[in-house]
Amino acid sequence: MVFEQGKTGIGSTEKLFDMFFTHIGTHRDLGLTLQNIEGDIAKIHLPFQSKHADSIENGSLHTTAIATAIDSACGCAVMLHLGKPAAIATVNLRIDYMRKPEPGRGLVIEASCYQYAEDFIYVGAAAYQVNSKIMCCNAVGIFKSDTPGPVLGMEIQ
Repeated sequence: MVFEQGKTGIGSTEKLFDMFFTHIGTHRDLGLTLQNIEGDIAKIHLPFQSKHADSIENGSLHTTAIATAIDSACGCAVMLHLGKPAAIATVNLRIDYMRKPEPGRGLVIEASCYQYAEDFIYVGAAAYQVNSKIMCCNAVGIFKSDTPGPVLGMEIQ
């Protein structure tokens, strides 16, 4: 399913992801958008912004911006897997950085769940340069569902 920000239909999945990317301040600041959903894979776009560069000279996305986007992409995959709004928490996230993105280039992060055990969801993700198969980092994480805290989009039925 191709997803366009702000153009949600009547489907609750589309409404949930519109809220996920427009109502969370960090997601707005990073400019994260849901590119599309292919099966159980969520594809998230992290655009290059100079305010998130690691230095003026280098011009690559800072590793902290990348880590935050990967965590958010994994959270998006968890929401997709659960199929409903739920309070979730990152328990563990390991990111292996292979290379910096080229200066001025954004990333596309692909994330999906590969295991579910009780309240724990295991997620894998990879970040690629936009319009490229060059992988910049790989990640694996564990998320906990049904945690205390606000549920995103509680009013979505």
